[in-house]
Amino acid sequence: MTTKEMKRYRNLFIDLDDTIYDFSAAARESFRETYELLQYGRFFDSFEHYLSIYEPYNLELWRIYGEGKITKEELNRRRYSHPLNAVGVDDQALADTFCREALSRIPTKGPLMPGAIELLEYLRPKYRMFILSNGFKELQSHKMRTAGIDIYFDRLVLSDDIGVNKPNPRLYEHALQVTDSKLEESIMIGDMFDTDIAGAANAGMDQIYYNPKRKSGHAFTPTYEVHHLLEIKEIL
Repeated sequence: MTTKEMKRYRNLFIDLDDTIYDFSAAARESFRETYELLQYGRFFDSFEHYLSIYEPYNLELWRIYGEGKITKEELNRRRYSHPLNAVGVDDQALADTFCREALSRIPTKGPLMPGAIELLEYLRPKYRMFILSNGFKELQSHKMRTAGIDIYFDRLVLSDDIGVNKPNPRLYEHALQVTDSKLEESIMIGDMFDTDIAGAANAGMDQIYYNPKRKSGHAFTPTYEVHHLLEIKEIL
């Protein structure tokens, strides 16, 4: 029996950032433009120096944001002020300006992950497809339109809709409800193990872990794991 014969899915819940949309590339370009616009070279040895301070702290803040321990506003305030504070600059107004500039630029970029369009073209005639994202409401729709991928999806379901983030199973239950989807006919596709995959597993939903960097050491084995988006064609 082939993989495709084992189980029949009807509903695909797909993470957006760094699964379909290359958020890392869009953010990097936007951050570099903002870094230069605001003359951050006054404070940092280089743009790479800035990123080396920003990125690990940003990841930690997103982790605790996903756990509901900080608000979106607190996340943005802290992640953009931290690099300045780390080099002895206490200027919240400047950090807030960086935040506004960077976030306004990101959705104007349209990079996609390798194989994204080919995969979406393959999936669209066969499945109901929904984006399920922790991303901010004011950015996600704009990013999808810019990248030209909004046409592939039936609905955008966001943590902002109910104030609960992946991996909380309540968000998956909400997604099933608002899309009129049955759990046993649904599967989650995402690149973040601790949010996309663990959250889906906690909700009883099958998962496809998109793991292009071949990260290891996870707490459990996902339903499926792929290292390139086009490998999903062998599953669905």
